Amino acid sequence: MCYDKKYLYLQADKPVADTITLQRQFKDSTKSETQQHKVYNTMNTFLRNTRILAVALLSIVGAISATAQTQEGDTATWAVPVASVVNIRGGADYSAEMETQALLGMPMKIVENGRWIKVMTPDGDTGYVLESSVKRMTDAEMHEWNAAKQIIVSTHTATVYAQPDAKSPRVSDVVTACRLKLLGRINSFFHVALPDGREGYIPTVRARTVENWRKTVKHNAESIIATGLSLCGLPYQWGGTSVKAVDCSGFVRTTFLIHDVTLPRNASQQAKVGQHIDIAPDFSNLEPGDLVFFGRKATDDKPARVSHVGIYIGNKKFVHSLAWVHVSSFDPADPEYDEYDLNRLLWAQRVLPLVNTIPEVTTNDRHAFYTH
Repeated sequence: MCYDKKYLYLQADKPVADTITLQRQFKDSTKSETQQHKVYNTMNTFLRNTRILAVALLSIVGAISATAQTQEGDTATWAVPVASVVNIRGGADYSAEMETQALLGMPMKIVENGRWIKVMTPDGDTGYVLESSVKRMTDAEMHEWNAAKQIIVSTHTATVYAQPDAKSPRVSDVVTACRLKLLGRINSFFHVALPDGREGYIPTVRARTVENWRKTVKHNAESIIATGLSLCGLPYQWGGTSVKAVDCSGFVRTTFLIHDVTLPRNASQQAKVGQHIDIAPDFSNLEPGDLVFFGRKATDDKPARVSHVGIYIGNKKFVHSLAWVHVSSFDPADPEYDEYDLNRLLWAQRVLPLVNTIPEVTTNDRHAFYTH
């Protein structure tokens, strides 16, 4: 836009009536020089704001058009995390609350495409992930990923290196239960590929082939409890479901996932799975490995509301994530006595004997997401 005392040239589309009004206001003005400058400033502001609005509207229309085009022409129906841990939020925005997490290599079903992709995790939870944090795959690509030979990270943390050398640059960090495609082996390193095609090398002492791991992984109480206790000291994080940080139900889910078992995500969902146990006053009917639930007790006008969960380890003790992962006790004589949780104890669920007998408690070699 340019302007002098005689002419006004417009370089953006403007409502004709408004433009003519401003031109007349300027040309016909017989006011002082100061008043003319006021008119000029008013005109300048109006035209500048109109141009900004037009650009903004064009951007919005373009974004909507691009999103619609992606959704109509896109054949990708799966999303697989390309980072060790990917945050899944309750809304399509960075400020939205984190609901859960997914691990590198974990298949997720696409519910809705866009810059923020709405996904469903293997445990049935849904939320939004940033498009750049996952590799979108077609049905054929997902089948190829699942059918490929894979390794699973078996230590709490590990590094994928650019070369078969621990001094080489890092490609990615990984955590327990992350999965990568196995390309080969060089000395003491697995040669692996991430879902997005990046390649690297992970020490063989930090991972196992999924095939060999499944031959030895156990689903008994002793093994589950040992894994749960190995996570003691992890910090609490709302929505956390990895060995970096966990919430209460994320701790239970992660413990079972390390044993290749998928459970429902939230405590209120886990409280409906398996055999219901009304806990005896002396806790004699509980077995190690049972899930113990806490929350608001039922009243005449309100049902019980589950808000916390832990894993019973025997001797009136349980391991759970509250502030951090630790062991607590129902016994007042125990140094680890937890009066707060004893007072809100609700019931228990027995799930271990039911692995692969009910759809909610399934090993991943039988899960539809991992066998697609």
